[in-house]
Amino acid sequence: MLEPGALTTKTLALGATTLRQGYRVQMPMQRDIVFEGMAAPLRLEGAAPVHALLPKVMTGWRFHERAEDSAVQPFFSIHDTEDKARFRCEWHVEERPVQHYDPVNAICDAVSAMSFALPAEDPRLICLHAAAVEMAGRLVVFPNIRRAGKSTLSAALAMAGHRVFSDDVLPLLFTEDSHAVGLAMGIAPRLRLPLPDSAPPDFRDWVAAASGPQNRQYLYLTLPNLPLHGDTCPVGAFVILDRQDDATEARLERVPPDVAMDALLHQNFTRDRHSGDILQAMAATLAERPVFRLTYSGLADAVTCLGAAFRDWRDEFPEAAGAERQFQLARFDEPEAGGLRDGSPIQQKAGTTAETIGETLYLADTHGLAIHRMDALATVIWTLLEDPVTPQEILDVLAEAFPTEDPERIAGDVQGLLDMLRDAGLIEAAVGD
Repeated sequence: MLEPGALTTKTLALGATTLRQGYRVQMPMQRDIVFEGMAAPLRLEGAAPVHALLPKVMTGWRFHERAEDSAVQPFFSIHDTEDKARFRCEWHVEERPVQHYDPVNAICDAVSAMSFALPAEDPRLICLHAAAVEMAGRLVVFPNIRRAGKSTLSAALAMAGHRVFSDDVLPLLFTEDSHAVGLAMGIAPRLRLPLPDSAPPDFRDWVAAASGPQNRQYLYLTLPNLPLHGDTCPVGAFVILDRQDDATEARLERVPPDVAMDALLHQNFTRDRHSGDILQAMAATLAERPVFRLTYSGLADAVTCLGAAFRDWRDEFPEAAGAERQFQLARFDEPEAGGLRDGSPIQQKAGTTAETIGETLYLADTHGLAIHRMDALATVIWTLLEDPVTPQEILDVLAEAFPTEDPERIAGDVQGLLDMLRDAGLIEAAVGD
């Protein structure tokens, strides 16, 4: 967790000058940008063009400036370089290569780093790679699917009058009574350029009128009804986007909840949260909230389809009443792998989190490092491991259940799965063995 330090006054004032070898040299301004609700700042050394863009991108998130405080670790820093058009960008919440970006891409990278820094300071939050749009008082969440058009569709829904809580990163908190609540970041939505060829003329005109900071890759939108940072809205549904290149009439179909879980499994920005806690929270939410697949090709058609489906919510949806869930931190000390003797009885490791979402079993290790999706065979074997069992006894059960399968293939599959379960810290030697 990023710890705040005491605010101190730097002896070097912002924009100060000094004399060096008889020449007057302008020192670059060094300042911390402190966003409301966060202790870790964005640190700028010079970077005046980036600084000028901040209020145009962070339109709904209040921030203030102070002199650089070296006692406080920033979540991200941006520095001037000899190339006046490029700035040195460095992460401090995760190890990433230093990059050199133009002002817009520097802001984009800082926002990505913020997605990790925000939950690092608030144990109630996880951040998902997803868009979220308020429709009839609840959030419709669009998990990130590569090239599915979630940002463009979010913008088209904004054009239709719906509030965009997120176009890329959605902070979530969960209550003990299985409600998921989305928080607005207060950051302007961003479109990838160029716009798709299928974008209709009226949408292009609207984007041009709402254009904010942009470069050749991205364009930020200036929206009048953007939620402010910290605004909340309950999650109403998850919608998996399936954008088609060929002309397709938009349709919304109910799908099993594990479809959403699979989409979200690798879209969690909160690496230090205990995976067992995340699995339990998501399983409870997906048991309560519907999951759909939207198949579409045209933007206008998709907006019409979603508007008809979510103009009201037919189910009862009581206000969240439970306390907000606090997530444990993952334990990054080395898991106890190995220690299993060949042929000895083994069993499920005590404390493993197991949740069935739809028809799919998911497991999280006791250290909270990962969530594992089990296929049908792995689920059968996991069930056998409820009680102490030897690998040979597992093979005997499977050989009887699948008499037409090659025994050597079954043995190879079983051994591979047991090796994975062992390395992931999901199984252990039977107690008393």
